[in-house]
Amino acid sequence: MKEAVEYGINVFCKDILDLKPNMAKILGNNFYGASIQIYENSTEINWILLFKKDTLKIVAQILLFENNLSEEEYIDLLKEVSNQIIGIAKVRLEEKNQNKTYKLGTPKFLGHISTPIPFELENKLLYKVKNRTFLIAEETQVRQNKKRVEEK
Repeated sequence: MKEAVEYGINVFCKDILDLKPNMAKILGNNFYGASIQIYENSTEINWILLFKKDTLKIVAQILLFENNLSEEEYIDLLKEVSNQIIGIAKVRLEEKNQNKTYKLGTPKFLGHISTPIPFELENKLLYKVKNRTFLIAEETQVRQNKKRVEEK
């Protein structure tokens, strides 16, 4: 699944934004956080997306021709970016695994996230565009199961 999300990042950045995504080494701090699920048959995989405000500003300039968004508009943009990237990954998975069923969840805003990141993550994908970073990673199953028990 990680490869499909990498594919989604590349398609979104190259084909939609016309930007080259590069692997990054330093995460930084102060992110807008979102989560979105891909359901593979009956298994839920939760993806966490963390974008710096400066990264979202670049996206807003390209997609919306806007330089200054309201806080609510940045949140909506993050959810849309999450939907686009993970949606592209879902389509890629469907093409490669026709014997499985995939469904996409609804993106949720997680708030403003600082380091240390309060999620247990694996399959981390740390990228930068125009020297502005973002992280997309799978939330570990242990954390997801704990949340579900706490919610009941």
